Amino acid sequence: MKALVKNRNSVQVVNTAAPKITREDDVLLQVALAGLCRTDIYAATGKLKVKDPLVLGHELAGVVEAVGPSVEGIKPGMRVTIDPVLRCRQCHRCKHDLSCTNSGFVGLDADGGFAEQAVVPAYAVLPLDDSLSFLHAAYCEPVAASLAVLKSGIAPAQKGAIIGKNRFSELLQLILDAYGFPTLPVFDLNDAVHKAELAALESQLDYVIETYASSAVLAAMSKAIKPGGTMVLKSRQYEPLQFRLIDFLKKEPVMHVVNYGDFPEALSLLVSGRIKIDNLIDDVYALSNFEKVFERAQDSEAKKPFFDPSL
Repeated sequence: MKALVKNRNSVQVVNTAAPKITREDDVLLQVALAGLCRTDIYAATGKLKVKDPLVLGHELAGVVEAVGPSVEGIKPGMRVTIDPVLRCRQCHRCKHDLSCTNSGFVGLDADGGFAEQAVVPAYAVLPLDDSLSFLHAAYCEPVAASLAVLKSGIAPAQKGAIIGKNRFSELLQLILDAYGFPTLPVFDLNDAVHKAELAALESQLDYVIETYASSAVLAAMSKAIKPGGTMVLKSRQYEPLQFRLIDFLKKEPVMHVVNYGDFPEALSLLVSGRIKIDNLIDDVYALSNFEKVFERAQDSEAKKPFFDPSL
């Protein structure tokens, strides 16, 4: 099959052996579409340590080709997407069906979806409503990631803001709109006007959500919130961050680091049309165009590109 593979310092489209079912609960998928995000680029460029060699990609949708002998409720021909978090299957939390703190990730610790076929465990597979397109289904993972901010306890009546003007901040506002929040101001700290506007809000906000973390962003969040306010840390930043603890102590903030919301809830939002993501979608590309697509994605995160491995 065709696959986009990172192997040491190179990333190439190669012809490689198709994956096989090796566990009783494996599911083999024919990948229809797979979205590109910042995490994939971190993996491709070596900023993030990953399995090597590795088929990249974790935002995917497709059709079930085959299932392992113990799989129930998932049949060949079903249209599906996935939750890319891989459980260790051994810890106390896994045994009690709780979120795993020793988890891996499709496209980082196991081969992913930038390929014609992929194998994932059955628990990761989410059947699709017939009305949902593969393009929208492959957007399920970012929607579930955005839903996680609601776990922080923020409320529509509170005064908040978002730091980071990008595709994720737009998706986040769509999610908040769906749950009754007002439109929040969005600040890009690389913009001098935005930076000054946020500074003018010192100690006025109940909460601030970041979509691209840095040491400067943490400092700005701490200054903007009221004493006892909430700092919601959402982005997947793999580089170390620094902050002065004394500055945080003065505000006694509540810091919520959030991972994912509920994937079925994310699918429900997409199926119902409560959120409309078409303006956040770039286009569909062949794997052979990955270099240009990666380059554009690093320059601008306004819209999400997708790969169709069959092209």
